[in-house]
This record gives sequence, structure tokens and C-alpha cells, in this order.
Amino acid sequence: MFSRLSRVTVIGFMTVALAALVMSCSSDKPVAPISSNNDVTTQTAAGALTSDPGPPAEGTVVEGVSVPGIALGSTRAQVVEAYGDETLWCQGTGFCAWAVSGGGQVDVHFRAPDGGEATNSPDDIVSSVSWFEAVSGWVTTAGVNTTLADENPEAAAAAYPDARVTYTQWGGIYSIIDYEQGIAIYRPWILYSSGEVHVRMQIFYPREAPPLPEKITYVYDIDLLANKVKGKRQIRAWVGVRNQAHFAASEATVFARWTFPDGSTRAAESVTFGSGNAYFEINDAPRGTYTLTVEDVVLEDRVSQSLLIIVGAAFPEADTTALVEN
Repeated sequence: MFSRLSRVTVIGFMTVALAALVMSCSSDKPVAPISSNNDVTTQTAAGALTSDPGPPAEGTVVEGVSVPGIALGSTRAQVVEAYGDETLWCQGTGFCAWAVSGGGQVDVHFRAPDGGEATNSPDDIVSSVSWFEAVSGWVTTAGVNTTLADENPEAAAAAYPDARVTYTQWGGIYSIIDYEQGIAIYRPWILYSSGEVHVRMQIFYPREAPPLPEKITYVYDIDLLANKVKGKRQIRAWVGVRNQAHFAASEATVFARWTFPDGSTRAAESVTFGSGNAYFEINDAPRGTYTLTVEDVVLEDRVSQSLLIIVGAAFPEADTTALVEN
């Protein structure tokens, strides 16, 4: 609960602006799970490990268990046997990428058998597997592949009703993570102007979902404008709201209260647009001082995902008043 106010005095034709900040905050980001479980077999839902070099282009993904050719808990030696020793690249000892026959890429993350850092040992085990949009032939038991996640993310989310879904500041789905099933779908933006996304899917050892990040909104700007429309004075106000990722908070309900020159008050509410601004107005306004107080902001019941991590971001408080007389 917070309260911010902006005041405007109407003397003929004038303009007033006020900027206000309540707070800044940080956002949480899920950490990929690891496990020392070494009891998962290397059988996939489709059968035994493949002997063909490279990951197969098609097959069934069993959430939290296996992908075509390998399984969580498979050893590095078994992965090499299944996918071949010709990798696209390896990063340190814990990550290697393989090209998929027919196009695309599969990333395999390793951990030591005791859950520690991988040592490039044949006994290192698979802790998670990721694949990208070109690997559209990999389909989960829920019927989701990268094509569906790209073209119809709402349907992909519906396939995992218990998943945690995060959204971009524009309302598009950024990620779908079902921790209990061990499946994640990510849709980060490549080109903001074109709306192009880059789909990545992943399986990992199932685990309990982390606590939800606190949903925080704050008012970062209140602008008031007084002018004449067909000879009648009008007061207009824009309240800018941002979320915990410091992005414009769309579809947030702003509860405010006007205070009129005679001391009377009137409640008002408005919902923010995609720009994060809520709009208020008073028509046929007599001369005097008007105050707009923001009493509360309620964010829509969904999680916002930061596309740009801002460390230590802050918006300095400023109270500025300017009068313009005719």
C-alpha cells in the first residue's frame, strides 16, 4: 500500500508536472536444478539408445526423464555413444552441444555423480538437456514441440496447467516452467521491433517450485496538465506505473483520489495501458488547486519477467511545480 500525490493549481491556462518515485526492487530468476541421481536408465520412451551419430531429428520427450537417445542420469560415455564424439563445441567440462541430423542443436549439461561440478570424466552424468526451435521433431508427452511453443504459446502453456508462466512487459509469454514435471519452455526476444522470438525447451530433474517473486509496482511519474477545451478548463493526469523488473506495468489498476479547491474529494480509478500509464481527467474545472493522490496500485495476477536486468536502478524523487499564467 502506498500513497503519492500530485497537486495542480489552475490560474487561467497553465501546466504542472510532478514526478515521484516510491521504490525500486530486484527480480528473481529460476536456477536450473541439479541432481546426483544416477539411477535413471538410458532408455527413452521410444526404446534403446540410438547408435546413429548425432541426436535423432525425431522422437518423444518424457518430461523430467529423457529425450530421444539419452536420459537424465546418462553418463558422458553413454551420451558420446549415442550422439557421437563430434560436438559443435564444449564449454568447460559441464556443457557440450551436438548438431541434430536435419538441423538444429541439442545442449547437454553434465554434473559429477556426487552432484558437484563435472570433471570431463566418462562418469559425469546428464543433469539437463536443452534443444532449440529447429529441433521441431522432438515432441513431449503433452504434445508440445518448439513449433507450437513458437506459434501458439498459449496452447503450450495450456498443456502444462500447473506450470509457472511468466510474461514480457508487452503481455507475451516469456517462459513456461513446470518444476514438478521437469520441463521448461523459454521464448526470449531476438528482435524487439519484429516480435521474433528464439524458442528453447529443456528437461531437468523434477523439483519443488521456488517461491514466487514478490509482485511489486511503483509509481514513477505523475503528470498533470490543465488547459482549455472550447473555453472550458480541463484537468488531465497521467500516472506511470512500473513493475519489479522496472518495465511499464500494463493492465495494473490505479486507485486514486482527487481533492478539489473547496476541499471535497472524489475517488477515481483507471487501468494502465501497454505504456504503463493510467489516465484521469476532470472537465469543467473551476480555478483553484487540484490534488491527485495515488492510494494503491494492483498488478494483474501474473508474473512479469525482466527482459533486461537493471542492477541498482533507481529513479530519484523529485517534486517540481510550475505555474503558467495567461
